[in-house]
Amino acid sequence: MMVVTIKHHIPGRVRFRLPLLKQYQDLEAWIKQSLIAIQGIKQVRVNSHAASIAVEYDPQLLTKETLEHRVAALDLSQGQAEETEHQYTRGDIAMNAIGTLAAALLPSRWGAVSTATLIAPTLVEGINELKDKRLSVEVLDAIAVGLSAWRGDYSTAMMTQSLISFGEYMEQRTSRNSDQLLAELMQPAETMVWKLTNQQSVQVHSSTLVTGDIIELKPGDAIPIDGTIIKGAALINQSALTGENVPVRREEDAVIYSGTSVHEGNIQVRVDKVGSEATTAKIAQLIYDSLSSKSEIQQVTQDMANRRVKITLGIGAAVFALTQDVNRLASVFLVDYSCALKLSTPVTFKSIMYRAAQNGVLLKGGSAIEKLTQIDTCVFDKTGTLTYGDMQVTDVVPLDGANSARDLLAIAASVEEHSNHPLSQAIVNAAQDNQLPHIAHGEVEYIIAHGLKSTLNQHCLNMGSRHFLEEHENVDFRPFEAQITNLEKQGRHLIFIAHQKRLIGMIGLRDQLREDVIETLAQLRQSGINQLIMISGDSQYKAHMLGEELALDKVYAEATPDSKSRIIEQLKQAGHKVMFVGDGVNDAPALTQADVGIAMQNGTELARQAADVVLLKDKLYAVAEAKTLADIAMKLINSNIKLTEYINSGIMLAAALGWLTPATSALLHNGTTIGILARSLAAKHAR
Repeated sequence: MMVVTIKHHIPGRVRFRLPLLKQYQDLEAWIKQSLIAIQGIKQVRVNSHAASIAVEYDPQLLTKETLEHRVAALDLSQGQAEETEHQYTRGDIAMNAIGTLAAALLPSRWGAVSTATLIAPTLVEGINELKDKRLSVEVLDAIAVGLSAWRGDYSTAMMTQSLISFGEYMEQRTSRNSDQLLAELMQPAETMVWKLTNQQSVQVHSSTLVTGDIIELKPGDAIPIDGTIIKGAALINQSALTGENVPVRREEDAVIYSGTSVHEGNIQVRVDKVGSEATTAKIAQLIYDSLSSKSEIQQVTQDMANRRVKITLGIGAAVFALTQDVNRLASVFLVDYSCALKLSTPVTFKSIMYRAAQNGVLLKGGSAIEKLTQIDTCVFDKTGTLTYGDMQVTDVVPLDGANSARDLLAIAASVEEHSNHPLSQAIVNAAQDNQLPHIAHGEVEYIIAHGLKSTLNQHCLNMGSRHFLEEHENVDFRPFEAQITNLEKQGRHLIFIAHQKRLIGMIGLRDQLREDVIETLAQLRQSGINQLIMISGDSQYKAHMLGEELALDKVYAEATPDSKSRIIEQLKQAGHKVMFVGDGVNDAPALTQADVGIAMQNGTELARQAADVVLLKDKLYAVAEAKTLADIAMKLINSNIKLTEYINSGIMLAAALGWLTPATSALLHNGTTIGILARSLAAKHAR
């Protein structure tokens, strides 16, 4: 671990000194995103030259000792270097404003001194870009500011410098605010877990766990802590942590990490680290990916901006060759397309991401926004998406004559309480509403996408789908076909219960259609999506009945987890741009397969990890809002590109013809850039 010392501390703010930091260059962004992922950290500032890291934090969640340990644990040798830029502050803006006044009011020699001091960083940055053989906007800025200063026009030089720093400050401030918002939203959701106390299981909130507690985890459970397996074995999905696509097997004494999830198996885990002490690599990677990956339109505007720098230099050279007029040359060089093109696109994306978050939608980066605008087909998983996940028990039907309806419901609830599946929770809630007792049973095994296995009176007890009991457990359904068909025609979802390989009863549940389904589907059609599809595990009859009610274009019934992703792939191969909306652990492959995956608020942690968009409120209409906001973003970006081209071309033509002084050229160009940025920033707020 690195040597770290605390140089200054007040509650909520601490500054660390790391001598080793001087040996590593351009790690500022990586360090920030590694630390901002820790719950409770508000802001991070890194100064490699001074070998210091300043952290603002919530003293209710973190202590300086915890932060010192986390900073010391950073492995700088594994850091991802990125070219860093000067971080402008309000102090920089104030100094440049004072410098502008000084240049205008003080005698020339004093104005020269203050101007030279304040424009030096811009000149140095431009020289460094040329040394690296790059023609960038920094080169144009350095030439424009340098020419004005060389001509003795210190007011113009300082006005240009002030406008440059103000534009940079606005962009960086927007980025910092957006980054912090995303860091907070990407924290793993708190969950309910089963805690072992004196050999009894008690359901508790994960935020109440402390080091040393023992918890039980089952398939589909998010892992909210860092811990060690003390009993059992499981397949752990840790793709977001390590990038592995296939779940890995973890047995006794193996360490598991916060942010991963249980794919298969039942385990008991000793809690080693909780809250901000638990691993945050997953969150850091999500933030890093969301904010650093460029969308196609960002890359296009970046390339356009780089080409426009060369155009500006070429026009300036031509004007000077024809006129030998330094004033015209300075006026032309003070106009460039690059600033507005390069800055407005990421600022627009982050503004829309901020606005979306305020509306309960987490958009994971500009790429997700861009892909949303191209969607022509939307596929919904049914349960928990078009319908509420919390279904209602409507029928409890004993089939063996030995158990009453109350007995059957009590048995089912006693086993189902060990599962987090929405159907299981509905049965448990029904038993609690009727104040039914807990029935003793054996250890419960969860079979993904099928059901549960346990024992009752030392004999096997199975419950789940008909396919599971009939095909895998050889249970005979033939004597009860009429009763089953009757309930299915009423649109009931059926859970079957078998004891000693004999069917003893079934429980019927009813979907609750979301109240905003019709409005959401209509808005999606209006936004340009021309094909609405539902995938359901229900029978053909039941699924198509709902499809007709919602006027869907296509319905896939009796779907399995594997078939969902195959359906998405078939639609893509047919040339469609596909969006999939789901919520369950079984939806993760389809969410990943789709062009855009959207996870519902109550979705499993694995679904939230796999999705491009996560809904932060339990409203289906947020899906339509995500599409609408993406359309607004792309429309604004394209509009900004056209405005930048037209306005700056006009300013440059006027400058080349000698109609503008350098000061006027700087004012018009930088005013245009700030105006374009202001349009992008305004997208944060609904109109």
